[in-house]
Amino acid sequence: MKKILFIHRSVGENAIVQGSLYSKLSQTSIDLEFSDFNQNTSVYRDMLDSKNTDFKMPGENTRPKDYSSLFSGKHSKLLDFVLDFDIIIIKSCYPNSNIKNKSELEQIKSRYSDISKFFIGKTDKKLIILSSPPLQPLMTSRSNANKARELAVWLETTKLGSNVSVINLHNLLADKSGRLNIRYRRILPFNSHPNKKANKLIAQELANYLSRI
Repeated sequence: MKKILFIHRSVGENAIVQGSLYSKLSQTSIDLEFSDFNQNTSVYRDMLDSKNTDFKMPGENTRPKDYSSLFSGKHSKLLDFVLDFDIIIIKSCYPNSNIKNKSELEQIKSRYSDISKFFIGKTDKKLIILSSPPLQPLMTSRSNANKARELAVWLETTKLGSNVSVINLHNLLADKSGRLNIRYRRILPFNSHPNKKANKLIAQELANYLSRI
């Protein structure tokens, strides 16, 4: 049985709770042991229970640079815990889709490359990257949204390693402008958390993907 850990923040939490991710996974015939770690609350959860932990993420966030620090090879309690799993799923939250310039875009690409290089040396592990979800139109410019789309395409089309794969969450939720599709927006225009309909879609997409592993 493969052990899976999903590291996330609020969008991941909403996909789990509103999208009923655990229920969707339990309805499949896959031989996987799924669990998640909410970096924002430090809560670890599996199919049976949840508990508070004292794990600390570098930078106390899930930005690409924070994941890059976590997977730099430097010893930490959280890294030791993460490496006990066979499959690690990582997702940076929607603020990371507000990419302001080309330099920032290239820096983020470099961070993902560094993360992938760490896993290339761990042939018994598999890394799954979820691209960051898009933002509400009020919260990002068209130019910045286009850079977020470019990053998502780069992640999906770049050979990051034989044991590294990507789920293009950005593409799943974005409209033609690279912003959050109107079908998946909440009522408040400054809240870029995808709505319940989107969370159900995210959960189903992840469950379908894991069922094919």
